[in-house]
Parts: sequence; C-alpha cells; structure tokens
Amino acid sequence: MKFLLALVLLLILATVSFGEGKGASNRKPVAWGIISQNSGCVIFEESHKTKVRFYGVAETYSRIGKLKVIETQKYTMDQTEYIENQENMDSLMQRAVKDHIKYVKIPENYTDDQLDSARDLCNSDQRK
Repeated sequence: MKFLLALVLLLILATVSFGEGKGASNRKPVAWGIISQNSGCVIFEESHKTKVRFYGVAETYSRIGKLKVIETQKYTMDQTEYIENQENMDSLMQRAVKDHIKYVKIPENYTDDQLDSARDLCNSDQRK
C-alpha cells in the first residue's frame, strides 16, 4: 500500500514539474503598471514554486510566485525580490502610479530574445 501511495505521489509531482516549465521559452514579456508615458522601467524575472502536501487520501497544492529584479532603466528599486502576494502587488502598483513606472515580467529561465523583447517594451512610449 505504501509503495502504491509513493508511486501515485511521484506521478503527481512529475506531472506538476513537467507541466510548469512547458512553454516558458515561448512566453512573451508582459508589461504592467504605467504602460504609456512612463519615466522609468523595471524588468522582473517571474518564477513559481509549487508545494504539494499529501495527507493520506487528500493532497494540497500551494503555488508561490516571486518577482526578481533583472534590470532597471531610469529608476532604482529598494528591493531586488518581491513575493507575489496581494500586499506587494498593491504596493508595486501604487509606486508605478506615483513614479510613472512601467514593469515588465519575463519567465524564469528566459532567453536572450525574451530579454531583448522586454527591453524593447521598456523603451517603447517612454518619456524623454
């Protein structure tokens, strides 16, 4: 019985880990914050960590997102990493409105093309 349980758990973890990275290299950068007429830009690397807990016959998943500052243009961030929770996202959005900042997210393990696209998004429609 324990062997069967361990096998099922292994299959679930393998499915979650393979499914999470799928298409990450194909995802385009996403801009948010102040999209036009911004005075600065911050490029974040977005990563997710999935925790699976197994309780006898039930299992729970929790997914924690993290934003890591890759580079900034005409702006300085006080932190280099942010947990993607409601409080931090609200704080970043308030900062974007106050300081006219555009944010761009790219996936973890990004390619050079994705970073170049993020830089292009930063430079488009920026105040001079």
